[in-house]
Formats: sequence, C-alpha cells, structure tokens
Amino acid sequence: MATSSKDRRQRELAEARAARQAQRRRDTQRRRQQRLAIVAGFVVVVVAASAIAAILLTGQDHDDDQSTATADAGATASAPAAAAAPATSKVGACVYTSNGDSPARNATLPKAAGTVDTSPATMVINTSAGTMTATLDPAKAPCTVHALLTLADAKYFDDTACHRETAGQAGGIFVLQCGDPTGSGSGSPGYGYANENTSGVTYDRGVLAMAHSSEPNSNGSQFFINYANPTKDGAAALAGGYTVFGRITQGLDVLDKLTSPGVEGGGSDGAPTSKAKITSITVSQGG
Repeated sequence: MATSSKDRRQRELAEARAARQAQRRRDTQRRRQQRLAIVAGFVVVVVAASAIAAILLTGQDHDDDQSTATADAGATASAPAAAAAPATSKVGACVYTSNGDSPARNATLPKAAGTVDTSPATMVINTSAGTMTATLDPAKAPCTVHALLTLADAKYFDDTACHRETAGQAGGIFVLQCGDPTGSGSGSPGYGYANENTSGVTYDRGVLAMAHSSEPNSNGSQFFINYANPTKDGAAALAGGYTVFGRITQGLDVLDKLTSPGVEGGGSDGAPTSKAKITSITVSQGG
C-alpha cells in the first residue's frame, strides 16, 4: 500500500508540474509577443525591421525553463493537477476570453448580454498635447468598440503612457501605440478577443487599429494610431492583420505634436521623445 500511495503521489506531482510548466510557457510566450506584432510582419518585407522582430519575439527559453524547474522543486501537495478553464463572456456574437494574465488595471470581462450595440460611437482622447476626437465604427468592429467602451468607463486608460512609436522610411510604418497602463508593452486587461474589420481596410494617417500578439484572439486594450501613411512595404505588412475600429476626425495637429519629435535616441522604434501620455479616454455610443 505504501508503494502504491507513493507512486500515486509522484504521478500527481508530475501532472501538476506539467500543467504549471505548460501555463508558464503560454504566459511567457504571450508576454514575449504582446508588443505590437506589426513588426513581425516586416520580417518578410523590410530587412531593417527583421532585426527588431527578432528582439521582440525571441525570449530566453532556457532561462524560463530553469526558473520553472526551480519553482517546481518547491511544489506542495495542494498544487492543482491542471489549469482551470478560461472564463468567457458573450455580448451578442462577441466572445471575450480570459488569457490568464492579471489585468494591468481595474478591468473585468465585459458583462454578458444578448446583443452588442452597433450604433454610432465617438472616442475622445485627452492627451498631454491636447485632445483628439475619433469616429468609431461599431457596425464593422462591434466587439472592439464595446471592449474599449467598457475599459474607458472603468478609467483603464487614464494617465497612461503611449509607450511606443515607430518612425523612418526603413521601418515602413508610422504609428503611436497606446493603451497599456503598465507602459511596458506587455499589459492587457486580462482577456482577449478576435480580429474583426480587417478586409479591405487601410492603415493611413488618422486610422485607429488594435495591436495584438501573434496568438489568435489576442486583441485586448493596446491600440495604435497611424500618424502618417505607411510605405508600400509597410502597407503590405499591415494588410488585413489588424482590426480597424475608427479614425481621428479632429486633432490631427495634436497627433503631430505627440509624434513629430520622433523616437528617443533617434531610432526607428521605441519610446516617443515627446513622452506622449493619455490623460483620459471617453467613449460615447448611441443616444
């Protein structure tokens, strides 16, 4: 009986360890890829950007495995044998699924509802350089607009840095990336959802689109504002890959103030020299 109990205990520990390792690998990969996956698309089109892509999407797998092994050595008998199923919420046809990350700020899954609002919507983005107003397109991107409205109502975006800017002809795209309260490029609201409105769209000056990782259904809170038209190669890399949910209709001069100083250190991809900051976002819809 003692041998049987010992064997059973070893199997339980092995199962728990395997589940934790799998979850850690998923979490590490998600964090590794969370910064705008646009750059990864340039690997096949823009040589200069391929080096950036390698930096962003390649992690220290050996170190991660070492950390995992160390953590497993201290595992207790109460460790779960398998990861819990992710929580989901449906709003009409929109499905929001928890991704295992702790929300970067006070965010929860959107409240379930039988329908999702597709009436006209407006986003007001108050920044350190002034105010921008955008017309949103919930008819074509209802799940995105609903998620952003929910996050804005929770003041998720208040006092957050726009942590990334891309610049220069070699990069091919000209975007200001915002929406991560951590300012690291890896923060999320703790859930994700699928792309929408990617067919036949452009990513020209003023267009708003969602950032995501290379994992499916990984739209969250991070978005990018195109402050100039992409080059031909840049447009090809972006094409059909990122949810377009609106366009800046007022305040393009404010966008220029945020982006014209360029990238810190004069590079093509990094923190904005302007230290661009969102002070608040409001989204109004219907009525």
